[in-house]
Amino acid sequence: MNLSEQVHKTLAFIEDIEVPRNLTAWETGRIFYENFIPLAGEKETVFQIEEKTILQDDNSIRLRIYSPNDTENLPAIIYFHGGWFNAGSLDSHDTPLRQLTNAIQATIISVDYRLAPEHPFPAGLNDCEFTVKWITANAASLHINPDNISIAGDSAGGALAATITRKFRKKIKTQLLIYPVTDNSLETASWNEFQNGPLLNLEGGIQAWNWYLPAIENQNNPDAIPLLADDLETLPPTFIAVAEYDPLRDEAVQYAEKLKANEVIVKLNLYKGTTHGFFQMGGFIPEAKVVMQDMVDFFKTYNSTK
Repeated sequence: MNLSEQVHKTLAFIEDIEVPRNLTAWETGRIFYENFIPLAGEKETVFQIEEKTILQDDNSIRLRIYSPNDTENLPAIIYFHGGWFNAGSLDSHDTPLRQLTNAIQATIISVDYRLAPEHPFPAGLNDCEFTVKWITANAASLHINPDNISIAGDSAGGALAATITRKFRKKIKTQLLIYPVTDNSLETASWNEFQNGPLLNLEGGIQAWNWYLPAIENQNNPDAIPLLADDLETLPPTFIAVAEYDPLRDEAVQYAEKLKANEVIVKLNLYKGTTHGFFQMGGFIPEAKVVMQDMVDFFKTYNSTK
């Protein structure tokens, strides 16, 4: 692998992270993942950041809303964070989402959906679906344009984003997927090549899917596994970023090809020399800024910012 010096420094930082050993595997994993936050660099100032909690029956869902300016009727991006369906939070992606809202000049709404294994599929997806309905119904109070909503997510959040876009295709302007999870088979060439990393490994992938899809009847569900979906026609323009040295690379490429076969506009970008997770590592890896600018350019091509 031809990893850059910056990527090597990033991996060294991650290897030095220390976590408690007296917790469950998923609790330890969450703490480990939150320790990635410094890799994103300095937090940019944003015009306004607001948190809301919305309720669905007895379930509460936290949102963090990034507003880049005081303009009314802004376009909006609903963002689902990564973390293998069992980790990640509003804080884990706070720094890159501050950068993105300033760069793209759209309101970004980050969703703190429920995590496996305590809440396996479809709990997190249900949270995301309810949130989209709530945001659409409350667009005026959020100062966003209900007719200009996009969906985005990275890794496992990319899987959620892909399914949500399918469900709300008539209301979604674009989808932005960053090295998305699309398949639970873990049998692509890239999974074979990078089964021992860097960053992700096959053992962790198997564990993550077992936690997320413990019920046999869900293990072939296209709402959990985007690559199995066969209703991809009429989806909105789609941006997909993939990292060169990422076991998820090939399944994301396969999803892009399947979208194209259904006449969906797709922009597929490969970021050479990078590993999974680089979007959150802009303080170390310069390609994080490159992918962000590519997302901005794609978004502005297909979304009015007025």
